[in-house]
Amino acid sequence: MKVEMTAKEFAEYTEYLEHRKPKLSREWLDLRKEITNYCHSHKTMGRSFSTQQNFIYGAIRFVTGISQIDQLSGIQVDLARMVFHELAEKRDNFSSEIN
Repeated sequence: MKVEMTAKEFAEYTEYLEHRKPKLSREWLDLRKEITNYCHSHKTMGRSFSTQQNFIYGAIRFVTGISQIDQLSGIQVDLARMVFHELAEKRDNFSSEIN
């Protein structure tokens, strides 16, 4: 089905869609990228990317008390960063896996 819109209607619709998108904090986007890179570079035969990412995100949700990981902002991101780095450090110190 094709819908015809005027330029004004299209602009209003585009603005409406922009306001519906959840606003993610820049700090969280940076940390999310760091976690993604870590999970890709530390994949092993026993633990896939998604397994590691879910574990890290679960720990962050547990510590911060949020239900949706993309809701992180401000001081919560700082706390999430500390949790992530602590987990990564523990893995590096105690893991017998060779990356």
